[in-house]
Amino acid sequence: MQERKQTTKYLWPVAFAVILIFSLMTGIFFTRNSLMKLTVEERSYQLEEMVTQIKANLDNGLQTHWNLVAGLNNAVQGKHFTDSQKLCESISSLEQIFCTDMYGSRVMLLDAQGTAYLREGAVGIWNDVTHLIGENKQHTFVSETDNIDGCYLVFAQELDHPVTMGEDDIRFTHVVLLKDIQTLKQYYTTTAYGGNAATYIIKKNGTMAYFDANDGDVISARNIYKALKEVEYVQGQSFDTVKEKLEREGIATENVLLNQTEYYYCLTTLENYDMMLMLLIPADYVAVSTMDMMDSTLWIMMIFMSIMALMFLMAVVSFIKVQRSSQMVKIEQETNRELNRLRLEAEAANSAKSVFLNNMSHDIRTPMNAIIGFTNIALKQKPKPEVKACLDKISDSSEHLLTLINDVLDISRIESGKIQFSPVPVDITEVADTVVNVTYGFMSNRNLTFRCNLEEPETRYMLADAVRLREILVNILGNAVKFTNDGGTITFDASYHPSADKRHMIVHYRIADTGVGMREDFVEHIFDEFSQEESSARTQYKGTGLGMAITKRYVDLMGGTIRVESKKGKGSTFIVDIPMELTDESKIQKRDISADSKNLTGVKVLMAEDNDLNAEIAMIQLEELGIQVTRAADGKEVVRIFTENPSGTFDVILMDIMMPEMNGYEATAAIRGLTSRSDALNIPILAMTANAFAEDVQASLEAGMNGHLSKPIVMDEVVKAIARNINR
Repeated sequence: MQERKQTTKYLWPVAFAVILIFSLMTGIFFTRNSLMKLTVEERSYQLEEMVTQIKANLDNGLQTHWNLVAGLNNAVQGKHFTDSQKLCESISSLEQIFCTDMYGSRVMLLDAQGTAYLREGAVGIWNDVTHLIGENKQHTFVSETDNIDGCYLVFAQELDHPVTMGEDDIRFTHVVLLKDIQTLKQYYTTTAYGGNAATYIIKKNGTMAYFDANDGDVISARNIYKALKEVEYVQGQSFDTVKEKLEREGIATENVLLNQTEYYYCLTTLENYDMMLMLLIPADYVAVSTMDMMDSTLWIMMIFMSIMALMFLMAVVSFIKVQRSSQMVKIEQETNRELNRLRLEAEAANSAKSVFLNNMSHDIRTPMNAIIGFTNIALKQKPKPEVKACLDKISDSSEHLLTLINDVLDISRIESGKIQFSPVPVDITEVADTVVNVTYGFMSNRNLTFRCNLEEPETRYMLADAVRLREILVNILGNAVKFTNDGGTITFDASYHPSADKRHMIVHYRIADTGVGMREDFVEHIFDEFSQEESSARTQYKGTGLGMAITKRYVDLMGGTIRVESKKGKGSTFIVDIPMELTDESKIQKRDISADSKNLTGVKVLMAEDNDLNAEIAMIQLEELGIQVTRAADGKEVVRIFTENPSGTFDVILMDIMMPEMNGYEATAAIRGLTSRSDALNIPILAMTANAFAEDVQASLEAGMNGHLSKPIVMDEVVKAIARNINR
């Protein structure tokens, strides 16, 4: 009896341990199911976000074709043609004028009887004429008519004033743009999933109109809807639930098995067009980071649960043996300390990532300021020819290094969304003139022919981001100069074309060269980051391979397009089209010439700069202009010097930002807060700092400063800023 009680005494903790382990495993199972459900939702959300972006891109692209149809309508309405030959010649002329080949499109006129006319002549009664029945004047649908070879997206516009032909006045009621559906690829192609996404254009009845994918059509069915009804749904859903959500929300995503492989598909309606858009992606390529996180979480949970179970079993063993194991407590403490250490390291890494760009910019620009500044000072001392040659090379290399730094920082900031497109009124012809002057500078000591064909627009004043527009053109022209051998030719054309309405204009730039050109397989990667065709190009031609990537991002920010045509050994042609809104001359900001050329002799400057080299450079260059400079080594000292001197002692303050004791923002706030001083609120304070980003400029202005100068310092800009603020 006693032995039975003893056995029972030990069975209870063992049974409890078994129950605990079973509970933990059950918890892991349910947790995994919950995480899988959340992962499916995350995958669906991510895919729907991607499809929504593709849909918006496709809508924007198709709207361009409606703009083209509007132009065709205006061009032909109300005209009379003596015979079909004249009509067809006019159609051919319209295609040339509106560059329909560039859009992968054809023009067709449709008479009241449904007969279709192309540039080749009449092609008979158009099979899709029934689509034009209704009150709407515009119709869009997918056509596979027997009259014309190919599959087209149709843009049909009822003419405001019918076209007539011949003595019988045959009436033409519609102008039609036939868009080759294969050319839609540029609008919906995405590289977000490593080229593993398949795109389907589907008619409203479920029939596939067009398909595009690298790995072939895994559905392999003419009617996509029918195929989607028959596949196996992983989450127990059906195509009926997909259609319900599609009708309710306009977009739906589901998880299916095709050929024993798990896929996600997303369907969305194109409200203004008689078709659907579907993206089909293998599950392994959707929300990869989320899946990795889930797997890691499950592994950590299993490890953690296993540790807990092991600890409990050891406790049971200790209970049976009537002793406690101090070793398990130590293991648990070590585990917790390690987890805490890893957590702190992760938090520190995340914080470091957010400040990396600012620190990178400041830490590199500060010594660059010293290198460029002292080099310029040395060049002014009329050194010996051999020394001057060395200094010139240092200056050129410094400027090149600064360009590389700016490229790397710019591409990082573009990708993080910190660079925004900010159009302002500009004289668009001055932008082209400036680019031409810069290009002539590139061609110094080169035997190149530079041809410019700069059209004079009816309205010169437009809203544009002139700085980034110049950078786009200078990047392309700079590459043309760089990759064209002596004796070659570079052509720069600028022209202006009507847009969707009278308030906008399409600015068209074409840059062609007879240089080394590119292989066809590399052309499609020209806008990738760090892309260079030859491994030796970075050494031979200099550069990071970021110029074209930045150019493409800027063009996209402006809502424009850029394309390239190139052949190895024959040269390259870049074509840029950017839409711009028209404005008038009265909104152009005039430059204050008098301020730029003001004599600054005798101007008294208080300069806050903690870096001795930067302070020495600035003082030498400013004092050469007759400016009297008083230096403060940090924020506290600049406030003290300003306070201890009477009003009017200083005309302007140059303020560094990152300083010990008190930074530039705090020092500015302290000076502006001196209510006892009559000049505290009015004295110009200019930031002169290695913090060079747009948000740094805004922060300086919000802190109460009057302007922002970025290092490395350009002395002409410093002089202009001082002169303008003294005048103010």
